[in-house]
Amino acid sequence: MSKIINIPLDKLKLHPQNVRKKYEGIEELAESIKARGVLQNLTVVPDKSKEGAYIVVIGNRRLTAAKQAGISTLPCIVEEMEEKEQIETMLLENMQRNDLTVYEEAQGFQMVLDLGETEEELAKKTGFSKTTIRRRLNIAKLDEKLMSEKEEDKNFQIRLTDLYELEKISDVEKRNELLSKAANSNELIWRVNGELSRQKREKNEKKLIEQLEEKGIKKAPKNASQERYTNKWETVRSFNLEKDVPAEIKIKVGKIPLYYLATYSSMEVIRRTKDVKRKLTPAEKEKAEKESRKKKIKARTKDVLITWKDFIMSNIVSGKVKVSEKELYEPLWSLLTKCGCYVSDMTVASFFSEKKNFYENDEEIKENFKKRAQELSLGKQMIVVIYEDLARKDLVLYNGKYSKLNGELFLKLYDFLKIYGYTYSSSEEQEIIQGTSELYTVEEE
Repeated sequence: MSKIINIPLDKLKLHPQNVRKKYEGIEELAESIKARGVLQNLTVVPDKSKEGAYIVVIGNRRLTAAKQAGISTLPCIVEEMEEKEQIETMLLENMQRNDLTVYEEAQGFQMVLDLGETEEELAKKTGFSKTTIRRRLNIAKLDEKLMSEKEEDKNFQIRLTDLYELEKISDVEKRNELLSKAANSNELIWRVNGELSRQKREKNEKKLIEQLEEKGIKKAPKNASQERYTNKWETVRSFNLEKDVPAEIKIKVGKIPLYYLATYSSMEVIRRTKDVKRKLTPAEKEKAEKESRKKKIKARTKDVLITWKDFIMSNIVSGKVKVSEKELYEPLWSLLTKCGCYVSDMTVASFFSEKKNFYENDEEIKENFKKRAQELSLGKQMIVVIYEDLARKDLVLYNGKYSKLNGELFLKLYDFLKIYGYTYSSSEEQEIIQGTSELYTVEEE
């Protein structure tokens, strides 16, 4: 049995590789040490860089508190340990006490592996599965300063399940970027799913372009994007970039050249419309122009809704901007009933989904979204429900005129967003929402 000896504090040194970086309750422990002394010995190893000095393996928190308490010596047991054994001992000791943050634990695992330990041995010693070990190692790859900030941020409430979601992003720099931009765990999941959707769209777009170009289909000229909703172009085939690309695309390439045009969520194969042998009648021309304007209004409304959703997620749902919600309950409820909103647990959960059809998500992801929806306050849930309802409404009527009924609902939601600090991002946005855009058919007097 090792002998306990009293060692002066000036001969004791905190372990430089201790996985635990911060200590809580030091002042309380210091007061206890003043009153009762140190009741448990420290475990130390000789400091090879300084004769007569020692490095603390077990008891770094007690040493910190003892210095504050002003005592002169501490009871210690001197052991001989290799560096790997020292780190393992500190790691297991702190894990048993639940003293480590998730990131500190992850760093500890990485340090032990760097010193030659295998995942199998580490799994045996810690009681964790190899899968859990690997997941912790992925967490260790995240930026240390950033993780420390998020762990200390009480509003963020970082959870293991959230960090596991980050594993779906292969690029570590992108993981750090998403974590940095997220104001809380809800927003982190939203950003991860958004990035996964973006990557899938990008990957599918690349595959489609390869197949289309093999068939002699070229990229559409620049003006095609602006002329897309006019009668100058027609769509031959449309591919949803959220869905898997067919193994083989079957498109007949005739005399009229075909082009591909990538949009936010689709790949369009288009061609110029055939020359019209007769001129359009004034009525036909007016109808075509009206349809073109209606399409532009709907496209711009969609852009507005995307901007609003981003603001709601980043500033309201995240809790970044705080207001007294109770004062908003009555007017929010009034707007919600005016919308005639359909409300279910799926309505709020759908807000977190990048997919248009919520049910296309995996079961695990759907349950995750439902859980996050339930965590939102009543006021935030009402704002989300109203947004989801308006996202299905049009601001333009069948005749091209401004829908005053739906426009009033959009304007009332805008008034709520203003309370949280939102302002129109452009004059186009303001004109579309207020019904003053030149794209709308003018009311007859």
